[in-house]
Parts: sequence; C-alpha cells; structure tokens
Amino acid sequence: MKPIRIIIFLTAATLLSPLTPLTQTINQAAFAQEKRPVSAAQTASPYLYVWTADDDEKDSDFLAVIDAQPSSPTYGEVVATLPVGVRGTSPHHTEYEFPAGSILFANGWGGGRTFLIDLNNPKKPRLSGQFTQAGNYGFPHSFARLPNGHVLATFQVKSKPYEPPGGLVELDARGKFLRGSSADVPSIDNKKLLWPYSLTVLPQIDRVVSTSSEMGLPTWASPAAHGGADHQHTFTDTNHIQIWSLKDLRLLATIPLPAAPNGKAQLNPAEPRVLPDGTLYVNTFNCGLYRVLGLEGSDPKAEFVYSFPGAGTKFECAVPVVIGKFWIQTDPSLPGLIALDVSNPAKPFEVSRLIFDHRFEKTHWVAADRSASRVVVTGNNRSWVLIVNVDRQTGELALDENFRAKGADVPGVDFDRPRWPHGATGKGVVHGAVFGPGK
Repeated sequence: MKPIRIIIFLTAATLLSPLTPLTQTINQAAFAQEKRPVSAAQTASPYLYVWTADDDEKDSDFLAVIDAQPSSPTYGEVVATLPVGVRGTSPHHTEYEFPAGSILFANGWGGGRTFLIDLNNPKKPRLSGQFTQAGNYGFPHSFARLPNGHVLATFQVKSKPYEPPGGLVELDARGKFLRGSSADVPSIDNKKLLWPYSLTVLPQIDRVVSTSSEMGLPTWASPAAHGGADHQHTFTDTNHIQIWSLKDLRLLATIPLPAAPNGKAQLNPAEPRVLPDGTLYVNTFNCGLYRVLGLEGSDPKAEFVYSFPGAGTKFECAVPVVIGKFWIQTDPSLPGLIALDVSNPAKPFEVSRLIFDHRFEKTHWVAADRSASRVVVTGNNRSWVLIVNVDRQTGELALDENFRAKGADVPGVDFDRPRWPHGATGKGVVHGAVFGPGK
C-alpha cells in the first residue's frame, strides 16, 4: 500500500517452498548468510511484539509476542498472544519504538480505533484501554512519544464526515485527548492534499514534521456512515509535508516536495526521520528521498537527494529506519531492504542491499532493536516476519537464519498457521512490529 488504498486483506502465497539466493551487495558479490554468534547478541531485546489481523475476520485481531532473544532455546517461537476483543479492525501501525512505561499504542486503521496494550509482563499482555476519535478528529494513524511522556498522533480526517483535513492530536499516556490542531491550509483549495499520515518530533528546536498521504476509506464504510462520502471516491496523489511548533501545535508551514527527476518520486510522502547530525529526511511511497532544510527559519524547503529502485514502478516504498549513519529502506521492488550511508546528507549512497526470496514479497514495515544491531521486517498484508542483522560499521545487511519457528525449513516466523496461544483462529496477517524489553 501507498497509504492503504482500500482496506482489505489479501491471502498471501504459501511461504514454504525452497529459498532462492537472498542477498546481494552493491559490489555484486554475494555474501554468505552466516549464523549470528550468540555471544554477539546477549544484549538483544528479548521480545518482539507483532500487531496482527485475523485473516478471515471471523475472530479477534491480536498482538503476538515472539521470543526474540537469540540465546533462548525458544528463539522465534510465539510465546503469548492477546486478542483485543474486536475483529476486522485492520491492524496497522504500532509505535515505531518501544515506549517507556510499556503501554503500546497500536491502531486498527479500518476500525478507526487505537488499542493501548500493557506489556509490563510480556508473556501476559493485557488490554488497558482503547479510543476512536479524539476531539474533532478521527482515524488515528501514527504515533510519536513526547519528552513529557505524552503521545502526539496524526489523525487523517475530521470526526464527521470522513473528509480531510485531519490534524495533530496530543494524548496523554492513557489515550486521553489533551489538545489538537487542524492541518487545514486556507490557501489550498483541494483539501484532499491534506491527510496527516506520519510524523516525527524535534523537541530541541520546537518542531514537529508530518507527512500528508491518503490511506483511503475503509471498504466497510457506508456513505450514510460518513456524511454521504462515496467509498469509491478517487484517490489523490499528495506531495506536501507540514511543519508545526511543538509548543502550541501551531501549523507553521506547508511545503511541497519538488519534482524528482522522474517526475513522480515526490508523490505521497511517507515517513520523516532524523539523522544523527539532526538533518531531517522524508521518504515517499513513490520511492523518493528528500532532505528538509531551514526547519528553524521562516522559509523551510525540501530538496530531492535520492531515488530507490522502486521509483517509477508499481511498487511502493514504505517504512524506513535510521541506525547509526545508515538509512535502511524497505523497497518491495527488490523485494527487500537497501542501506544508504547518510554521513553526507546531501549525497547519500547505497552501501548494501538485501534481496529476499519472492515469497517474502511486499516488504513494508521495519523497526530497530536499539539494544542490538538488527531490525524486524514485515510485509504489507502478508503473514511473515523476518529479522535482519545490520553491521554498524559497513551497513551490510544479513538475514538472521536462526530466527525461525522450531522445525521450520526456512528463516522467519510464519503467521499462516491454524492455532495460536489464544485458540484455533487460523491465519494471521501482520503489520506493525516492535522490539521490547523483558521484566
């Protein structure tokens, strides 16, 4: 999905056929997939939390807890699940990093609902709350923690009807509405350009940067339920990012991403991320990469710096992560990951790529284990979860061959299974995933 065009889960192909070669570096010499020494991963986060949809929507959506400690005899096993008591919510984004306090925000996009999941006891997760709209806004999407422990969230639309512009909303750690601010720009007549999608917070300079991309009306939504909006409405390609003051959530600037060399890589801004030197990058679903300049001034602007292989194809680049001096980008055209050295933000360059077998298609979500040099990767509306090791010196990416269910003949954890700790509910479809500590 670019933003999810229509919220519908597709049945994934089976993941059990033999693997083809998985890796390729930019010097085009294949590197062997060596098993990670246990001694090198003793500090790794012990758990991986995976936000999961029940595929046929007959049972509750759920959070799965996977043993993610490489030295554990049950490494790669699902050790617990938490059904949230609601089905068909289209589980989508979780937080990108494990939260202090261990209460994780996880949105069920298609239900316009966010769940608060208490992970203080990883093997016994529990639901501690949930919310739908907040103030005048509906359909929450992405979350960022603030220094005071609150959560800043993007909401795509007004509460009623289902129409942009949405806005930014500050919530307390329990999801209570504190304040909100509209993404509306009076000078922009086409409000379908203003769908707050994702965000990052820069408290040191009193700034928030958000992207605008349309998720789309859920397929279950009736015209009557959303003020007469037609669920077959035309989708709008967007190209704006917005800059806000964190102090008062005042919208300071709405700036377009300038045209990329192919004329399309600027479309549908996805995820803003901060580099080690404080530079802000924004990637697009059309596989472009932009540097944002002048955030603290009155005339911010963005400049194009890179295109990923998926630019100009039918594939949509999605979630990235920054580890040290490397920007790691999902690119489903490979399918796989690309690592860029961003030491010089004006001239990023590729240092490694990891190509998955095509059964691991539609690479979409990636999140870092900050306790170790590795990331989790999931596919868009797919049923597989992989872990990839990252060399912090070179940026080389290597599939973790040890991360697999007991007896599996391929790496990764397969969510296409008949039974879970909570019962025989069948295949799960994954999206957001985040590493976390144990207690």
